[in-house]
Amino acid sequence: MAVKRITIRSVEIEDKPGTLQGLLAKISSANVDLLCLAAFSADGGRGKVYLSAKDPEAFAAFARGAGIETNAAAGFVISGGDKAGAAAEALKALAQADINGVAGAAMVCDGEYRMLVVVDAADGDGAGEVLGA
Repeated sequence: MAVKRITIRSVEIEDKPGTLQGLLAKISSANVDLLCLAAFSADGGRGKVYLSAKDPEAFAAFARGAGIETNAAAGFVISGGDKAGAAAEALKALAQADINGVAGAAMVCDGEYRMLVVVDAADGDGAGEVLGA
């Protein structure tokens, strides 16, 4: 299992058709290349997007210029050979350290899995330590 820590920013959006696409189009128009994202519906007609840019400073400049408020989080990309229980094994150290994940996404391609795990910014160093990042 390999673990890499990444810079994550969260953005709240309206939870309606086209809002996420519009945000991604604006990011693309600013020539900001994303590494990964996880998005989901939240309470009260809002959505939450966690994303990581290949160049975090370029994303920060884009967000400031576009008037988009972002919040810091800590992210980890965990990867390895696919097998039954791979995600449970990868998350075990966080659970044992009582560190809560706030978002995640995973995918398996060609026998390899990649999993994004997001924790609160305050838990980033502890999560990095127990995950071996």
